[in-house]
Amino acid sequence: MTLTVSPPRPPRLAAWLVELFASAEQAESILGDLHEEFSDVAPKSGVVSAHRWYWRQSVRTIFHLFGAALRKAPWSLASIVLVGFLILWFSASVPERVSMAILRAQRPYSNLHYDFYLWLINYGVPIACVVRSLLIGCVVAILAKGREVVATIMVIVVRSASAALLLLFVYEINPYREPSFAAVFHFFVFRWVLDIIGILVAGVLVRKLRSVSSRPVTMV
Repeated sequence: MTLTVSPPRPPRLAAWLVELFASAEQAESILGDLHEEFSDVAPKSGVVSAHRWYWRQSVRTIFHLFGAALRKAPWSLASIVLVGFLILWFSASVPERVSMAILRAQRPYSNLHYDFYLWLINYGVPIACVVRSLLIGCVVAILAKGREVVATIMVIVVRSASAALLLLFVYEINPYREPSFAAVFHFFVFRWVLDIIGILVAGVLVRKLRSVSSRPVTMV
């Protein structure tokens, strides 16, 4: 009885990341070339070295695809990113407003709904923030057809830069460095992390859904 050893496979995560930044046609061609070269490298240098090689090539490919997406119709991409950022900026207080509206509606029954109040403050507002970021990220990704992940990443970059500038401004106008600055800092970082998670997840979801829907249906 002979044991058949399956050939080594390239890192799935690296291939998945390449697919996020490439079109359906590009992904098939690029991943095919990378897999072929990986199959040549693995027997000569070993599986570990081949995996490192695959990751290096994948990162280079992602940067190349990212730059190509920026160069392709840059003004339309910039306008989409601006729209996403403005929606994100002007809807920043929506989660708190919704939570406060719910709290005011339940005020006559405060003693009966105390646990719900605590849940809403501790978990409801963060959940609403993520949902808001998800919706905005979906809008940006839908508008940036073929460049969903690139557009959402650019929105995150602009959002991060604006948050950093705002924090710097608050820090500069606070000459005595009061403890309140620490609370403001933690609040901004918390909201920034929630925005990153929601927007990036939305871009990935829209990209994967589009790639699945664009694949040809094979008849059995």
